[in-house]
Amino acid sequence: MVTIQDIGTVLEGRWLQKNSADHPIQVLLVDSRQMQHPESTLFFALKGVRQDGHNFIESLYQSGVRNFIVDHPIDLLPIPEANIFLVSDVLASLQKLVSWHRQRFNIPVIGITGSNGKTVVKEWLNQILGTEYHVVKSPKSYNSQIGVPLSVWQLNEQADLAIFEAGISQPGEMKNLEEIIRPEIGIMTNIGSAHAEGFENIQQKLEEKLRLFVRCPKVICCRDHEDIFEALQRKDIPLFTWSFTRDAEIQVEIIDRLRAKTTIGYTFGSQQGTITIPFSDDASIENALHCLAAIKLFLPTLTELDRSFEHLLPIAMRLEALEGVNDCLIINDVYNADLESLSVALAFANFQSHQLNKTIILSDLLQQARERDLYQRVAQQLHQHGFTRLLGVGSQIGQIKPFLGKIQGSFFADTATLLKALQEEVFSHELILIKGARYFGFEKVTEQLSLKKHQTVLEVNLAALARNLKNFEDCLIDKNVKMMAMVKAAAYGSGGIEIARFLESRHIDYLAVAYLDEGVELRKAGIKTPIMVLNADINSLATMITYRLEPEVFSIFQLGAIIKSVGYSQSKLAIHLKLETGMNRLGFEFGDIATLCDMIKQSNCVEVGSIFSHLAASEDAAEQAFTQGQITRFKDMAQQVSTAIGFKPIWHIANSNAIVQYPEAQFDMVRIGIGMYGIGMPAQMQLEPVHTLTTFVSQIKNLAKGDTIGYGRKEKVEKTLKTATIAIGYADGLIRKAGNRRYAVVINGQKAPIIGTICMDMTMVDVTDIENIEIGTEVTVFGKDPTISDLALAADTIPYEVFTNLSGRVKRIYTYD
Repeated sequence: MVTIQDIGTVLEGRWLQKNSADHPIQVLLVDSRQMQHPESTLFFALKGVRQDGHNFIESLYQSGVRNFIVDHPIDLLPIPEANIFLVSDVLASLQKLVSWHRQRFNIPVIGITGSNGKTVVKEWLNQILGTEYHVVKSPKSYNSQIGVPLSVWQLNEQADLAIFEAGISQPGEMKNLEEIIRPEIGIMTNIGSAHAEGFENIQQKLEEKLRLFVRCPKVICCRDHEDIFEALQRKDIPLFTWSFTRDAEIQVEIIDRLRAKTTIGYTFGSQQGTITIPFSDDASIENALHCLAAIKLFLPTLTELDRSFEHLLPIAMRLEALEGVNDCLIINDVYNADLESLSVALAFANFQSHQLNKTIILSDLLQQARERDLYQRVAQQLHQHGFTRLLGVGSQIGQIKPFLGKIQGSFFADTATLLKALQEEVFSHELILIKGARYFGFEKVTEQLSLKKHQTVLEVNLAALARNLKNFEDCLIDKNVKMMAMVKAAAYGSGGIEIARFLESRHIDYLAVAYLDEGVELRKAGIKTPIMVLNADINSLATMITYRLEPEVFSIFQLGAIIKSVGYSQSKLAIHLKLETGMNRLGFEFGDIATLCDMIKQSNCVEVGSIFSHLAASEDAAEQAFTQGQITRFKDMAQQVSTAIGFKPIWHIANSNAIVQYPEAQFDMVRIGIGMYGIGMPAQMQLEPVHTLTTFVSQIKNLAKGDTIGYGRKEKVEKTLKTATIAIGYADGLIRKAGNRRYAVVINGQKAPIIGTICMDMTMVDVTDIENIEIGTEVTVFGKDPTISDLALAADTIPYEVFTNLSGRVKRIYTYD
């Protein structure tokens, strides 16, 4: 058992506050939304691009968490019973603690790295060895600087074997992961250009990956991958190899492929054996042979494990075979686009084709854009695998035209253009491989061409959004007043690019995002509407200028830094001045105005696009006097600034509620946010809910008195109960506080209360009195009834949090109804 006292011993730092109780630590937490067992949790306040964990300490404390690692002093008054340990680097401390924890266990540990196949090899080894051993493994693809520590922390006294994967994105990262994993058996799957953006070349990436094995007694690799084999040999790392053609510990003798399975004959020393796997693609064969080598190295005489390969299950990863429209087969691989992964995808498609005609929808290969003869090599692969049609997307893919020969080619500038064309295209009885870099958003192509099935979906009704916008427009006293739409946090979880495109089509005057990368994403998607960035990074002004983004400016220091930086670039930058009128968050004070205006007048590199402020409580009738005071202060300050700089920029302070409640605050522009989705506005506005979140029933159970439901056995059955398990959990964004009968979903028009604790991927509901329910029955989580506000109330939060909690794995579908 690890205690809070151990934390102070292992980590370098000091106690800001220490409770006398020596709490046992079982859970390491880095995401406050995933808190489950507060009494045994240690929270690491990591700083990310968009969030700072320190901001969630007080709320976690209120939920029962008492142990925190921080990197700067914090206010201790609201958290008197907390243990607060101050360190210089929170992430490094997380890694150091888990490295210490790893050394407490003397069990075999397998460490896996490579460009592709890490997760599959790990999961298959677990499927095979899990029948013989208590295996601890990385959850899903937890292989990052944060994911690996969280994986290794699972080691416990009951474990017989551990299997962890390690991934890197830049030089220097593997050293940290090696110290945490310390593998006794290593597996190097392969090396390719996937995820290579952070490296100078493939060789540097390979050298970095091999750092995982610096203290490893034995490393498994394919002898046929010469670059890997030779690099390992140069480092004098002991090897255990397999090969199709060369001398190796495991020699592959026979490969017999059928459509749905492959038989592999091999020789291992004096052993001659056979394994059969229920797959026929090259990638699966390679992954299976890595697994075979690991088993022969670890358990050389246990030949009966060979039979376990017949029962390997597919791993839901980035490459999928889906049922398509009109009896088509869709091969979905929309995570990256490079030659190596393209080869894997083509091979996979080749053995799934069933003699179908084959079409590929392919984006630019961005990760290898500088390689010579790139698209000639792509064309060669398409010919080799029998593809007859190519739909290319992007600015570079057209380079393949001279090499297509008999392959029919059509080309599109972007995904949106392709999607429009696909509406007129008829596919029938063919294989369609969808292969693209993440940037191109080919998920929408997959969605359009796949056979629609029950799934967890957020439906965004653009027609309802349009009608809501019209209602707000009707509230404007002066029809010349401009409108700014907030699309931060991916348009409150609705899909930033899609909503921005729709708003642009409605001739919205301005868009606003929270962070630079959100604005860049919109520009890359072709959005031309002016964009204000609320939390601008003064170190990224060059990017701001390049993508015509306009930062919010709220302090003399920030303005000075911007003027200095932009002055060097000899460019001109539009800025938006934020005034402090009572929110007491960000903004120029009255006392700043003279200095502010002098700086602007003396600079020729910035121009003021607007002056604005933020209302603290416009929705609260009890705060009317305060809100009116804010409006008055804003008007006075904005007038001073406008007079001093010699012209009147756009003024804006009214948010969604103020547009209606305080029409005198509409000034030159209003800002509309969550209100356009029909949330949080007066009933007389007659707004419509835009979002509907649906899922489906996965299983139905009949429980008897005395049974319990879910983690912690929170729901105890008092009489016969029929339950349904639905395919949504807190990892999808269903907030855990809504559990234990605080909220009810709707099935067949009737309310089904959530029972027990909401799980990561599943939730149980009471359907005792609901008829005609079966596996696959649709479940409404929120929409018109219940509403998202109902869910927020049950979860003791606000609709903003519900929206922004919706994870990326919840599919977004856009309708116009």
